[in-house]
Amino acid sequence: MNKKISNLIVTSWMFLVTVPFLLGEIKIIPLDQQTSMKWGKLSEGNGIRKVESTEAEYNSHNRHGPITYYHVPFSKGTFSLSWKHNLTKKVVLVFETEVNGKPSHLFKVFINGTPAKNSTKSDVISFVTYKSIPGSKKKKVNVTTEKYHAEVGEWHETSVTLSDDLATIRIDDRTFTVKDESLRNKVIKCGINHKWGTLETKDVIIVKN
Repeated sequence: MNKKISNLIVTSWMFLVTVPFLLGEIKIIPLDQQTSMKWGKLSEGNGIRKVESTEAEYNSHNRHGPITYYHVPFSKGTFSLSWKHNLTKKVVLVFETEVNGKPSHLFKVFINGTPAKNSTKSDVISFVTYKSIPGSKKKKVNVTTEKYHAEVGEWHETSVTLSDDLATIRIDDRTFTVKDESLRNKVIKCGINHKWGTLETKDVIIVKN
């Protein structure tokens, strides 16, 4: 068979396999109607969302800082954005599922910190998965931690991809993975949270596979 014809057949076959996969992706830029926020002062401009809060507000809300949620459900997909924080405080990516009709924690990524509320560590990244306990409203929490620090005052391109039992977390040039059966559950909303200070975000995209 002519080599050029052979290469054309192979290329065409690859195209036919790849196109349906690409067409199966749905790229979503969340609308205002799909976005909600708890606490904090919001301002927006030039494609940047700025949320400000204080330590006093954090304490008044039972040590919970501002959180922005994007209500875009998916079972397999990617949540990506760029963020910048002006303080050496942890930033948390949050994924919620639903159990018996009520929101429930699915997965969290703590950047520059750990789940411990009194922890001052800023040189780690922590991944938290949750497992239901039969007969209890509480969940078993599993935490894994690795060395990492995101510089203050700089933009960080970040994404979390959930596929079957695997989470792939990318921050700038670093990649981390977490495997857990609970990650197969459907995400009903995802978002970003910080303790206090000013958190800026932009380029929020959710890709559903």
